[in-house]
This record gives sequence, C-alpha cells and structure tokens, in this order.
Amino acid sequence: MAKVPTVGTVKTRLQSILSPEECAGLAAAFLYDAVIKTKLVCDNVILAYAPAGQKNLLENLIPSEIVLIQQAGENLGERMANAFEFAFCKYSPVVMIGTDSPTFPAEYISDAFTALESDADIVLGKARDGGFYLIGLRAPIPNLFDEIAWSSPAVFEQLTRNIKDLGVTKLKLIPEHYDVDTPDDFSVMKAEILGDDKLQKTAEKTYRWLLENG
Repeated sequence: MAKVPTVGTVKTRLQSILSPEECAGLAAAFLYDAVIKTKLVCDNVILAYAPAGQKNLLENLIPSEIVLIQQAGENLGERMANAFEFAFCKYSPVVMIGTDSPTFPAEYISDAFTALESDADIVLGKARDGGFYLIGLRAPIPNLFDEIAWSSPAVFEQLTRNIKDLGVTKLKLIPEHYDVDTPDDFSVMKAEILGDDKLQKTAEKTYRWLLENG
C-alpha cells in the first residue's frame, strides 16, 4: 500500500525539517526500498497505489515486474480490504505492508508467511504510534477493518478488538517497529541506518538519500 510520492502530498509531517521536494524524494526512496525488501521474500508483489491516475509516475520508480493496481475505497480500511480481495484472487496467504518503515527486517515478512502457512489466521506487526506496519491473512476476513479510527493511536487496539469480536483466535504477533512520520521518527531512522552496515544495504535507496541530503 503506497501513496505516489509527489511533491506536497507525502510525508507532510516532516515539512518542519524537510522541504516538500525532500519529502517527496524520501518517500520515493522508502517506496523503492519496500518493494526490493519484499522481493527478497517472495516473487509475487502487488503495489496498490493512490491517488488515481498516477500509475505512470510509479513505473519509473520500481521494477517493471511489479503488479500495479489502483486503490479503491472511501477510507483506508476499504482500500486495504479491496487490495486483499484482489490479491486473494491469485494468491494465498497474503502479507501486506506499508512503505513507511524502511528499517524493519525482511525476515519479519518471511516470518509472517511461515506463520500463515502453518496455523495462524492473521499476523500483525504493531507500530509504535499505535497503528500497524504489517498485516497478513491466510484467507479473507469480512468486516475486519470496520469501525476503525484510521490515523489515530487507537488503530491497533481497535483492529485487535475486531479480530476478537469476529472469533478469530489464531493471531500471531511479530515484533513491534516504527513508521517514519514525524521528525522524531526521522531522527531515529537516520541514526539507525547510518550506524548499521546491514541496513545500509537493505534500505539502500534511503541510505543514499540521507547521504545526498546531509
């Protein structure tokens, strides 16, 4: 799930420390690194993008074999549910990530697939801001994303409430991580990447952006 990284529309909460152009460049680096990280784990990668009508801008940013679909729905929950529905027409299980966590290991995606292929019905990776950075499903779960206050600190709590209310008992949690949305998140990510040789390879585009932008 990704926004097309155009100037003025992405990473707006970082504009107190970065220009709109820098925010767009950083978001493009995050997007590329997310796709490459995902391809380390599986060959079948689908990128669900928004807003509509900007597919051509993505085609120059990511490998040509990535399947691009337009997000559809009135809110994030509907858009995620529709993206899952598209993926489940061809594949199972399905693991979904965003593009705001360049430093979480590819092994977390692999662990999610392993859990879903054994006995888990759903896998979640909680984000430190109260959301989630990864969700994997063995099969579609109707109404999973209903009644959630998106972009609030209550997202993870409300999602796990839905899971319980729907009678889903086989939930697997993977380690908590963070999205890069605020200046504090940016500082944590910068220190982490600049101090870790492995991350400089797995988040190569973000690392190069950091070097080029001081």
